[in-house]
Amino acid sequence: MTNEGSQKAVGEYCNKLYEFPCGVSVAVPIEVAKHIFGFGDEDKYQYLVRLGWMKITTERERAMDRLAQIKFSREPIVKGQLLAPLVERVAPPPNAHKARQGAKVQPVA
Repeated sequence: MTNEGSQKAVGEYCNKLYEFPCGVSVAVPIEVAKHIFGFGDEDKYQYLVRLGWMKITTERERAMDRLAQIKFSREPIVKGQLLAPLVERVAPPPNAHKARQGAKVQPVA
């Protein structure tokens, strides 16, 4: 699937967070696409609410426009496409807001 929109899409399935960056094709199991985006389901209401794209019914048209920017394909992933990155949710340690002396910061790749 490819996020052709201008905003990153994020969804959760089985306690795993999936990120879908703009302009990048990612391969996910069909169950993930069904659960997060309602792939194959005609009524998208619950998915739009779960994604946080629609809070009231007047936002439905804009949320559906955003969902239309997510393109699905059953074709295998090709070179240059990325797998959906999994983002683990880990609670920060106590006092994480305080700077530690001698701590080394590693750049994020």
